[in-house]
Amino acid sequence: MRAFALCALLLVGCGGGGDGKSLAQGKALLAEGKYEAAAAELSKATAEDRNSMEAWLNLGHAYRGLKRYDNALSAYVAAKKIDRHSIVPHLAHAKVQMDLGHVEQATTELNLVVEMDPKNLEGLVLLGKVSQIPARQPDGTMGVSRASLERAELNLDAATRLAPENAEVKTELAAVRAKLAELKNPAEKK
Repeated sequence: MRAFALCALLLVGCGGGGDGKSLAQGKALLAEGKYEAAAAELSKATAEDRNSMEAWLNLGHAYRGLKRYDNALSAYVAAKKIDRHSIVPHLAHAKVQMDLGHVEQATTELNLVVEMDPKNLEGLVLLGKVSQIPARQPDGTMGVSRASLERAELNLDAATRLAPENAEVKTELAAVRAKLAELKNPAEKK
């Protein structure tokens, strides 16, 4: 109880003491694509309120815009620690892992998203996309295995059932099915 009272007296030191101006300013700068300035404001916002998942997420987005991927991942991890049941930081984390070509890490994050929310369209589409990223094969070459394409098809098919009119999903699924057809009939390659 004493720690709670002390925390109430020292709000800034315990997080939660900010007035939200840095967060609002940082989000506005982020929307304008001014990533460096946004990162500075959002860093202030996280210092003002260490428990603001929104501040950490937006800070991660600013760092991702700057291609400072290690910083972005750290910000997304901080957001996940605040609310481990929220899918938003897991999706953001997965996107950075995809930017970096880290197929396994992205897949792990996205599997978590779909486990928490099996009808998450974005998670299913990203799982379909990450399964198409070339990765090191058992023989040492880089490529996309049949199993990966089949996983992509499975996830994109589930996404199609959720959003049958979604053009992006239909296009991705058609592309994966074409790649699988090429594997079945390699002589038909152009």
